[in-house]
Amino acid sequence: MRAKRKLNKFQKTLRKILIAVLSLIIAIIIFFELTVRERIELAIIAEIKTVSYTALNNAINDLLLNNREKIDNLINISVDNSYQIKSISENVYNVNTFKTQVVEDAQKYIDNAMKKDGIKVKLGNFTGLTILSDIGPYIFFNIESTPTVTCEILSSFESAGVNQTLHHIELKTYVDIYVGNPIRIESIEYTTKFEIAQTVIIGNIPSAYGSISRY
Repeated sequence: MRAKRKLNKFQKTLRKILIAVLSLIIAIIIFFELTVRERIELAIIAEIKTVSYTALNNAINDLLLNNREKIDNLINISVDNSYQIKSISENVYNVNTFKTQVVEDAQKYIDNAMKKDGIKVKLGNFTGLTILSDIGPYIFFNIESTPTVTCEILSSFESAGVNQTLHHIELKTYVDIYVGNPIRIESIEYTTKFEIAQTVIIGNIPSAYGSISRY
């Protein structure tokens, strides 16, 4: 019967080193899954919101710049001879076409921003330590995302002085970004508002205001 070969001192030391290295690798993986991954996800979420909001803001600004006349005619305000408000009505065609254009442009701008350069996060943000925030080189992530944007137009009144009423028209947008990788998140949602028009009305201040329903 063949005798079992004994390991020499070098081989025993090498085996201990390999076991230690393997144990360290396993410990790092577990630590990453339990702590670092959560921080990475939070950092990526914050950057996605920043990039998408910037893209959304650019889309709205460009849309307002190129559709000023249509925006001025979104809502019709009827007044009597004393400049008191008799009625407020929406220009249905302008409202619907404007909201459709907002949705199309916003989704296109956000999608392009995500795919053009991806998402970059400073290495220090992964530590979760304030002192290391925004420190270190950028880590780049390719994001697979699908943005969905809906919106509504809000109309409100505010006293602007004696016999003066300030009429606000605001665009409220709802953004939902589905993220496929590299993080385990189904969607990122946020809401924001943009003031798209103001009108000063001379006359009595109305006692109530209306809003246009969500698209």
